[in-house]
Amino acid sequence: MEVSDSEDDGPRKKPRKESDSISCLKDENDSLRCQLEAYKNEIDIVRCDLKSELDLKEKQLKLVQQTLQGMQQLTVEFAILENGARTDGAGDESSDTANNESPVQKLSEKDARLIGLISVFLHVHPFGAGVDYIWSFLHKMDSTIKPNEVEVLMSKFPTVFHQQLSGIGAHMERRWSFGGFKNESPKDKV
Repeated sequence: MEVSDSEDDGPRKKPRKESDSISCLKDENDSLRCQLEAYKNEIDIVRCDLKSELDLKEKQLKLVQQTLQGMQQLTVEFAILENGARTDGAGDESSDTANNESPVQKLSEKDARLIGLISVFLHVHPFGAGVDYIWSFLHKMDSTIKPNEVEVLMSKFPTVFHQQLSGIGAHMERRWSFGGFKNESPKDKV
């Protein structure tokens, strides 16, 4: 019994096809593993980005909450000043009525709202901002307000808003900053 070449080729080809298909499956498996790792890495990156965004939003929310608490405190202080009451509790009724002619003007609801908005805006701009920048922010909420009204309002409350001057000559720049939490007296910085 002789074995011919044709019979020999048959069994050899079958293991090659199986090994080729196994090799192909291994390659496809490796490719899928690489894709899976890439997706896992992308998910981790997105997760980190979302966490950092969430942390930033939480910090901003805390700043706004602190500002609102400060504004509530200022509102109470304004109310006390409007009524001419003394904060130390000393004095009698006759001195309280004499203090009713205090230099503090009554605060309208619009002005109180603007003071709150300006305070929040300047609180997130710790290096200050120009009147035009502040006005552009306020103008989005109240289109009737003018830049000079903003400056006049801030000038009325020097313990809350500080004006800083910088530069020389034609390059002089005036910036306003929020000073509601500071116990310093307002000063123009040159």
